[in-house]
Amino acid sequence: DNNSATKNQFIVKDGIVEPFSVDNSGFQYHFTLSMNLTNYRYPFEDLIASIVIWMQANQPDAMISLQSRQQAIKFNIANIIGNQCDLTIELTLSERIKSIQQQDKLEFNSLTDRIILQEPLEKYGY
Repeated sequence: DNNSATKNQFIVKDGIVEPFSVDNSGFQYHFTLSMNLTNYRYPFEDLIASIVIWMQANQPDAMISLQSRQQAIKFNIANIIGNQCDLTIELTLSERIKSIQQQDKLEFNSLTDRIILQEPLEKYGY
């Protein structure tokens, strides 16, 4: 890809854990994923379009309302030189986890936002 950056850095920040089930066996991570791309070549519309498509498929609750969409994807540009820049993209993400006792061990399953939005919560014991 001729738009690739010379250096990539991914950082998770502002993480919190929130229980969401009555028995506290389910919890949700909320965090910001910061992607720092150094010397990224213009244009970056393809990159942003890919991120929006990924967010719609994997984080649909972040794309439902105008307010959540405005917070879901942020970007900053610095060090603009010629057709390159340092690009930082921040994604506000979440992941729901449900623990299930399987024989003698506790297993953790990710419940995607799509599952949560399409199926009743009662199915998961809430």
